[in-house]
Formats: sequence, structure tokens, C-alpha cells
Amino acid sequence: MKDEQYLFIENTLRELAMYIHNCRVSEEKEKFKKQFAVVYDSTLAPMRSSEVSKPNKKKRKQSLQVWTAKEIKDMPYLKDIKYRKTQNGIHQFRYRRDGYNVSFNSKDFEVAKKKAYDFIKGLKKILRNSADVAFGKTLDFVAQAWLELKKAHTVPATFRTYKGVYDNHIAPVFGKRSVKSILPMDLQPYFDDLFSRQERTCEDAKVILNGIFEYAVANRLIPSNPMQGVIVNKHFRKTGKALTNEQIETFKKEMLKHGPYGIAGLIILYSGVRGHELNSIDFQWDRGVFVVNNAKLKKGQKSNPENLKRTVPIFPGLWKLKDLIQKSEEWRIKPTSLTVYFSKNWEQNSVKDLRHTFTTKAQQAGVPENLVNLWTGHLPGKTVTANVYTHFDVEYQIQQANKITNY
Repeated sequence: MKDEQYLFIENTLRELAMYIHNCRVSEEKEKFKKQFAVVYDSTLAPMRSSEVSKPNKKKRKQSLQVWTAKEIKDMPYLKDIKYRKTQNGIHQFRYRRDGYNVSFNSKDFEVAKKKAYDFIKGLKKILRNSADVAFGKTLDFVAQAWLELKKAHTVPATFRTYKGVYDNHIAPVFGKRSVKSILPMDLQPYFDDLFSRQERTCEDAKVILNGIFEYAVANRLIPSNPMQGVIVNKHFRKTGKALTNEQIETFKKEMLKHGPYGIAGLIILYSGVRGHELNSIDFQWDRGVFVVNNAKLKKGQKSNPENLKRTVPIFPGLWKLKDLIQKSEEWRIKPTSLTVYFSKNWEQNSVKDLRHTFTTKAQQAGVPENLVNLWTGHLPGKTVTANVYTHFDVEYQIQQANKITNY
């Protein structure tokens, strides 16, 4: 209970400090923009690396003539100022980065130069203050900002995975540490240990930490990404395996003894649907098809209403189960419950193996691969022909479905 109270107080103070800090920085920005009469446009330039631009060989000599070596050493961002002398004799210093597009002009070189120098000096202070809050230097602070960014650009399930892995596996180890203090030599033993225990989680942690550190680099909190010096073993995912003919026969006989769970397993075996698509199946026996939600779509694919559902022919194995399917709706079981039940009562194979069995048997029966992919909810292909010009009418699909009588 004390830990929960402490955590609540800590989070409240953190949010308050962030709010006060953001207000202070916002006031400085407004004062800065009024002082130099500049307009900030966030679309003008994206976030960039902490490294300032390096003049090319042709402009290096000119750059050194404008700024002294000491000035550049004290304020490297001066390299981002471009200088030219116009045809009418005007000295112009122009800065076009970080959302600013501003130029300082004068017939007097020193006057124009001082305006540009003062601008960079003020900008540097704002950029520094944007990150110079006490907790802003911790990995936790950067991670929360990165997660908020990802939340708006990833599907909810992916975001929950990122959040869970960070909260449970990364934050307890590195969360309170300064982001600048985390080195490859700190990360390598962490990943080695995590991989030895949880390979899949280790892969997620790699993606998350790499994203957080890249975000920190882009916001000038650190000069480089420490993940570049870390080697993480590759996790090879288990894709499932098809049941043998003997296993299929045993499975069918055994499932009839398991009531709704058994019917659910047989539906997956004879349809190829995912476990978390089972509840959405709408059998339309008079048409000879069933309609089911596409449960595994990328965020961009969800914008097209045609991608949300797929219409699939009722396969021969499902016709044999028609009476059992219509008798009761109890086979509409939550995917987690179905997985747990199978792990306890049918240890030989997983729910995913049933789906792989359907795919294997359909291809062995001579059904085109693109059509099998369509039935199982995969993208039809990577080529324009596969994605745009390949359309299978219902009659053709039913004809192909009737081939699958080999199990």
C-alpha cells in the first residue's frame, strides 16, 4: 500500500513539474519569437540529429571567414547559419532548421552577424531548456514521450505490447537512470540475460529501446544511439505445424467428447479462421458462405471498409458439422479460454496448428495459393496484380472449396 501511495505521489509531482516546465519553456518561446519577429512553422523542418550540419568543402572556407574557430567551438549551431552577400551589397545570414525560416540582413556585415549570433544564442537556450528538467534526463521521461508518439501511430494492440514490455522489463532496470549514462556495455548484459529467459520479449525490448534512443537523439538529449553497439540474438518464431492424417483422425474423434470446445476446435480445423475470429463468424448456409472479421489488419488497412470482413465458402468439413453448429452458440468461446483449454486437454497440438492444417490441406487439394491466403485473412500478395486485379467470385470460390475433401 505504501509503495502504491509513493508511486502516486511521485507521478503527481512528475506531472506537475512537467506542466510547470512546459509553461516556462512556452513563455520563453513566445518571448523569443517576438524579440526576433520570426514565425515558427513545425512543418518546415522535421526533428533531426543532435549533430549540427557540416559545411561542404566548397563552403568550409567561407564559413570559417564568417565565424571564428572559438565562436564555432562555443556554439556549434552557428554552422547551421548560411551566409551570403547579395548582388546589391546586402549581407544576409539565413537559418532554416527546426521549424524556423528567418534571415538577418544589413549593409553592415557586423550588424547582420550580431543579429544572427543573438538568434542562435537564444534558440540554443530554448532547446536546452526543453530537455533540462531534472527528470527529463531519465529514460522514463524520454520513454513516456516516445510512447505517446507511438500511441497515435500504431494499432492499440501493438501499443499495449510496447507499454507492457517497457513497464515490466525495461523501466525496472533503466527507467530512473539518466539517458546519457546508459552505454552499450550496460545494455549488452541486459539483453543477454533477457534473451536467455524470454526470447520474444527480448526482441520487443530491442525494438522499444532502439526507438526511445533514436527519439532521444532526434531531440538532442544524447549524441548517439547506444543500441548501435549492442548485439541481440535473433528470435526465431514458431510458425506452427500441420497435423498428420493420423493426428487429424484422432483429433476429430476426441473433439466430439469436448462439447462446445470441441466444436470450436473442429470449426477452426475446417475453416482456417484464427482463434480470435471465431466469435465473429456468421454462417449463411443458404448462400453457402460464412462472413468473418479480419482480426489481423495493419493500421493503414483498417481505413478501407472492404478489408474489415471477408466472405469465405463453407467447406465440406463444415457442412458435416452443420447440425452441431446450429444446435447451440456455445462454441463461440473467448480465444484465451480456448487456448488454455487446448493446452490442458490436447497437449499434442496448439490452436494455431489447426489453422496450419487447413492451409496445408487446401494447398494439397490444388487450391491456388492466393485464394487460400484470401480465405485465411492474409494479404493476397505483394504485386499489383495480386492486390488490385485478382478478384474471385463466390461461385469460383465454392467450386475450389469443394476440392478440400482430403481430411
